[in-house]
Amino acid sequence: MLSRPKVEIRQKLKVNRTSGILITVAVAILVRVFCVIYTIVWSRLVNNYKFSNDILCGINGSATIGADRNGEVGTLWEYVRCFSQWDGEYFLRLSLNETEYLYEQNHAFFPSLPLIIIFTKKLLPKVMQNADTCLLNVILAVIINNFFFILATVGVYLFPFIYFKERQNLENGHVLCTMNEENCFYLHHFKDKEECNRFSFFLSIIYSFSIGNVHVISFYNESIFSCFSIWGFNFLQLSLNSHKKKYIFEILSILSFFIASLFRSNGILFLIPLFFFNVHSCTFFQHCYSVLLHNDGKEKHKKKIDIFSYFSSKKGVLFFVLHWLKALIEAIIVLSPFLIYQLYAYHLYCMDYDDEWKEENKKFYSFLSNFVKSPYFYLDIKKYRNYENKTLLRSTSWCSKTLPFVYNYIQHKYWNVKFLKFLTEPRVNIVYAAPVYFISFHSVVMFFTRNYFIPSKMLMIFNPLFGNITHLCVFTLYLLLFAHNEIILRLIISSPMFYLHYAYLLKYFEKWNWLFLANLLYFFVGPPLFGTYIAWT
Repeated sequence: MLSRPKVEIRQKLKVNRTSGILITVAVAILVRVFCVIYTIVWSRLVNNYKFSNDILCGINGSATIGADRNGEVGTLWEYVRCFSQWDGEYFLRLSLNETEYLYEQNHAFFPSLPLIIIFTKKLLPKVMQNADTCLLNVILAVIINNFFFILATVGVYLFPFIYFKERQNLENGHVLCTMNEENCFYLHHFKDKEECNRFSFFLSIIYSFSIGNVHVISFYNESIFSCFSIWGFNFLQLSLNSHKKKYIFEILSILSFFIASLFRSNGILFLIPLFFFNVHSCTFFQHCYSVLLHNDGKEKHKKKIDIFSYFSSKKGVLFFVLHWLKALIEAIIVLSPFLIYQLYAYHLYCMDYDDEWKEENKKFYSFLSNFVKSPYFYLDIKKYRNYENKTLLRSTSWCSKTLPFVYNYIQHKYWNVKFLKFLTEPRVNIVYAAPVYFISFHSVVMFFTRNYFIPSKMLMIFNPLFGNITHLCVFTLYLLLFAHNEIILRLIISSPMFYLHYAYLLKYFEKWNWLFLANLLYFFVGPPLFGTYIAWT
């Protein structure tokens, strides 16, 4: 009889969570539809001074497949072309030429989104495949990006459940700390499960009205990147929370981070939460945590003896080595998209191949197919040590670098990305991006000043949110110091930790309401500026 109320509560909570997800999806869909219509209306009200996409897509019909520009398709193009502005123009070009990188500067844009468009079109009925190429590509991009943003919103909704509530029912019972009000100040207001439900829903609403909303409905890759970033964080924690399914969740997290890394170079920063996940799941560090937590009164040298007693058995040494070999493999998997993309550029520009090879591999997916078939040919180190190969081709200086990465080179040469640019070349962009930087750094400061870890500050690294907060800190610093500062307005949607802190400030502290006013300003001003090709992000 005593167990029945618990079952009923769990069932009720399950229903509440399911209904919460459904409502979250409904709200996200409505907001996305509003953003699409809102952007189109403004693009029609204000004349766009740039017509490069019209020329690219053949306003006179030269690039149009199976459609008359003066007819219905041409009219539709006038409505949707606003979603291919700015960086979207480059993604549209790549989707039209099937990921053929005709110019060096195009390597700032990863080919994954254009490839999705290309292969999705092949799944459509032939009647639709014969439609106008540009029109179909842009519409597919809008649909796909909105779909993944809705999935990302569901991931954000579940984020507090996974990190705060689920840790109360750990299946494996390992010694890592369970969050409480002392080591997680967010829990000061989460007194019960119902409050967690309410906060999760509030968080998802805030995320639906994200600052960079126009970029997640346009021909950009932020939506897909953010979706797999958020779910990667969720799966990492689910792996720690679970015992029976921990390896399944771990594989899903690595797969999510791998897919996210296919879309943006900053996917390499997922190595940060992945590293701390492996620290948390390592049996040696769990042993260290137990010693530090339960033997506070012992002398330091006795603690060291207790800690390293883990390696007194061969089994402990073997488990430790295997664990970190696994971690190394996971890191390589997450890094591989970026490295393969750089390898493609190196072979395209820095190696002296004949015209036949260049013709066969000029498209990225052709190169990728050949790479999978014969990886040794492309990974032969002796080939890259040959100095002649580095100097034969063109006047491309990055080819002779110790680490010949095209991405860093073109960001500096073609996109004017510099270290500390906000100081050497100050612009107004840093001013309107300041609220986002403020929230990010505020969350980092609050984490380290408002959380208490007894008996040792070293135990802080075992906090479930430590990997998330470190990732957010490094990510924000990188954008501030090494990138165009304003792009944080759209890239921050990939950080669930940012929105957790942001929603927490808005819900429980009235003095931070001005942040939401800034959010709404960006939400409503962004689409008109973006759709009419006026400088913003």
